[in-house]
Amino acid sequence: MAYRTDRAALSAAAIDDLVQERVREGKAPASSWAVLTPAGVVATGDAGGVGPATAFRVASCTKSFTAAALLQVVEAGGLSLETPLDEVLRVRVLGASRAPTLGELASMAGGIPVDDPWADRQESMPADVFDAMLEDGVRLVREPGTRYEYSSFGYAILGRVLEVATGTPYPRLVTERLLEPLGLTELAFDRSAGVPIAPGHARVDGEWAEQPWATPGAFSALGGIVASPSGLARWAAWLASAWRPDADDAVLPAAARRLMQTPVTPVPDADDRAYGYGLVVEEDPRHGRVVSHSGGYPGYGAHMRWHTASGIGAVVLENARYSGATLPATRALSLLLDSARAEETGDLWPETVAARDLVEALLRSWDDDALDAIASDNLGLDETADRRRRAAEALAQRVGLPAAIAPLADAAPWSDSPAHLVWSVFGERGALRCEIRLTPVASPRLQTLVVRLG
Repeated sequence: MAYRTDRAALSAAAIDDLVQERVREGKAPASSWAVLTPAGVVATGDAGGVGPATAFRVASCTKSFTAAALLQVVEAGGLSLETPLDEVLRVRVLGASRAPTLGELASMAGGIPVDDPWADRQESMPADVFDAMLEDGVRLVREPGTRYEYSSFGYAILGRVLEVATGTPYPRLVTERLLEPLGLTELAFDRSAGVPIAPGHARVDGEWAEQPWATPGAFSALGGIVASPSGLARWAAWLASAWRPDADDAVLPAAARRLMQTPVTPVPDADDRAYGYGLVVEEDPRHGRVVSHSGGYPGYGAHMRWHTASGIGAVVLENARYSGATLPATRALSLLLDSARAEETGDLWPETVAARDLVEALLRSWDDDALDAIASDNLGLDETADRRRRAAEALAQRVGLPAAIAPLADAAPWSDSPAHLVWSVFGERGALRCEIRLTPVASPRLQTLVVRLG
């Protein structure tokens, strides 16, 4: 299936509305976003006055950097994904017959129980304290390799594995082996790097309260990176580029990056989702494989996601504790893919095609009588003609519609029946996503008319 990646920037207005709504509704003091395609970062925006260059802690999105660094060491022959943990670190395993392998830890199958609230508060732990904790004992809840169990502690352990294997502290390792070679200057581990960082917040008695800052330490490998939205989007674009024929580079081979984005450990009760290595892999029912990772931290929320077939993706970063940035990022990618998808609609009713043509004409010059001529009686009851007209005219003016109506094949159409049609109208400053549905009678009439930013 083909996707018009050049159309991605036209969804900027709709995505900006999503993010502005997050701040208006009090989900976070500030929210910032970026859109990526194979051409790079094509659109950014923010709400809450932070500015596009401001960085946020990306929390568990950091796990993708840890997994990439691990695969670099594996590619160099220093370790294997099958290497047992206790061959690298002095660790006492409790509750299982053996230690997990590095690959099992990286794919969330290490048997360590869910530990986010605790692990998220341990970032600054010194390495010697961490080592003593491992020697004292790591308690598992099941045999390694038997079932998915999301463990941030497991990624902290992998960070220590990398330090022991390379002789380099984790923040410096990632900086020297990933950030600097890829030119990701907007990413860092601490305030001392000179990157402007939005302070993290939490709701306390109905007010935003700034949260304490954690300096790098033994748990940084699970969530310590800070990044601007465009910086994290450029990291995501590099990972997404692994699916292109020209993807190889000296930082990490395309095959290793594709391995990160390959299902390894199925997520229980989610038939369409699995964990790869540092990334979540899922199957969208309309668009196919989508790769992502969320981040939640005291003071921050983050989400990055992209579509492997097209390389289109979205990043949303927020400065509120566990804010749920997954929701706006997921909606953003759906908007992007729906507007970029090039798809045949099958056999539409002639009345459906005619209704689409009329809606296109109405968006350029509204005519109540023309709409009444094809509308079913519910349309006016569901929303008054005056409100419908004012909303449509405001949206059309916002995106700057051209005079000419594009052929349906060029309008990213989608349909679930001959009586239904969704399509995009592309303007100079954005795009509209329109949907119509006709009644199931001998002479079909328009029962659904939706026009929104898309």
